[in-house]
Amino acid sequence: MKVTYYGQACTMIEAAGRRLLTDPWLTEGAYGGTWFHTHVLAEAGVTPETIRKDVDYIFLSHEHQDHLDPATLQHFPKDVPVLICRFPTRKFRHHLEEIGLTNIQELASGEPRNLGDGLEVTIFGSAEYTNDAAILVTAEGHSVFNETDCKLGYRELELLRDRNIDIGFFMFSGANWYPMLYENSAEAKLEQVRRRRRLLLKGFVERVRLTRPRIAVPSAGPCTILDPDLRWLNSKELGIFIDPEDAVAAIRAAGLPTDGVNMAATDVWDSSRGIERHAPPAFRLPRDQYLEEAAGRWADVIRARKAAEPPAQADLPTLLPRHFERLVAAQTPAIRARIGAKVGFHVTGPHGGSWTLDFTRPSAPFVEEGLASDWTYRIEAEDKLIYPFVSGAEPFLEDLFLSMRVNLARRPDVYNEPLYHFLYEPDPGKLHDWYAAH
Repeated sequence: MKVTYYGQACTMIEAAGRRLLTDPWLTEGAYGGTWFHTHVLAEAGVTPETIRKDVDYIFLSHEHQDHLDPATLQHFPKDVPVLICRFPTRKFRHHLEEIGLTNIQELASGEPRNLGDGLEVTIFGSAEYTNDAAILVTAEGHSVFNETDCKLGYRELELLRDRNIDIGFFMFSGANWYPMLYENSAEAKLEQVRRRRRLLLKGFVERVRLTRPRIAVPSAGPCTILDPDLRWLNSKELGIFIDPEDAVAAIRAAGLPTDGVNMAATDVWDSSRGIERHAPPAFRLPRDQYLEEAAGRWADVIRARKAAEPPAQADLPTLLPRHFERLVAAQTPAIRARIGAKVGFHVTGPHGGSWTLDFTRPSAPFVEEGLASDWTYRIEAEDKLIYPFVSGAEPFLEDLFLSMRVNLARRPDVYNEPLYHFLYEPDPGKLHDWYAAH
């Protein structure tokens, strides 16, 4: 068995005469141009054009742009077999169909699938509301596990321990916008960042402890942010994007019988020869040094991309309240009560304005113009950034937050999980069923 790592959650697994590619994101600038790989893949000669196309299967874990990249997938045959988890709704499958994939195979969580010649895959669905999946691949007496961004339950992690994983790729770095983008005092934000970093590394070590792979690779991050306006997010003091070397050090400090290895893009694990280093020397530089040098190389490209972003259209003030009125009205009264928030949108730019989504109202209308004085959650974004989501051009509103090009506030400063789930996937049936069971 041979595994080539291409950064984030992308691996090429070769075994039993077949090739399986996981989560191929091979471009740069996901989420409104903000997210780059830990190391820029093109600097290692890896692009959608150069990656080998003779793969037998592609595994796609979920819809996030750093895992599902249409610009990469368009370089593969439309009928390449695509393996996904069977999620509670068909939204993910429909999205794949809309980008042109025609051979989508849904696998039930936890049920092994024999792909022939002793190659077996098992997909595990997330224990959370959000769609996500991990994959275990077994062949030739060896096993590789790719956690992607998927948060598995304790039972699944214990079951994986008995599968004798040779090499596992585990999430360890933050991959969202909290607490960096929230209004708060500098002192409070520093402590929130410290706490999140501690918890992220603690969770990483605990999952490695439970699954007991021979080798654990910190993966699915950290993203690299090269936009001059947002580079502060790479800071250890201000951001939650953790250096892989810190994750390897955490494994060693815990005294686990697992070898923590920082694999850079194009490095290989071979079941006969172990780890083979193929990444460019620049990928071994200290992270701060690499970030500084890469930012200089990409500055002109980033400026040109931002200048070319399409503007919002004049109908935004009509589309936004109509879009959210429909979504809020579709929810059951129980879900609206569970969310119980007044969500203010403050949209800047020539076609901006302010609106409030009021989940506390007993009946429609649920959206009113203006920012309510007693808002409990506030979202501020440029008109050109929010327009694709309210116009239907982009299906996943969470991508706006992941762009890191928003400002957020909440009163009180308490996580509202039902609101997050609504913003993530406002499917009325899924939301109602989830909270009926939780």
